[in-house]
Amino acid sequence: MIYKVMNGFKDIDDHGTIYKPGEKYPKGDYKPSQKRIAELSKEHPKYKRVFIEEVEEKSNESIERLTATDIKKMNKAPQEELIVNLNGDPSEASNEEERIALILDLQKQLEENEKPSPEK
Repeated sequence: MIYKVMNGFKDIDDHGTIYKPGEKYPKGDYKPSQKRIAELSKEHPKYKRVFIEEVEEKSNESIERLTATDIKKMNKAPQEELIVNLNGDPSEASNEEERIALILDLQKQLEENEKPSPEK
């Protein structure tokens, strides 16, 4: 199974490996236990964040479209990083609601630009 990092963390079970939002989990040859996957997939009691989320493998699709729920699980910094990765300007959004709306809009624009134009 493939997991995506939703909020950055340092994995103490993987020799202190740093995971950043958007990266795949796990890295390299590390094989986490099911217990570890469960710990990272649920809201952490102290940090109040979900660190990883299972994603479906999709072929022929370069970018996975995130939903508002997915984006809301991220902290401010990963949301702003995502805006930059989508060729947007994080300063256009002054709060979480505006960042989510901007990300959704940028994803939609990107999808529209990637669609093949109809043959005439």
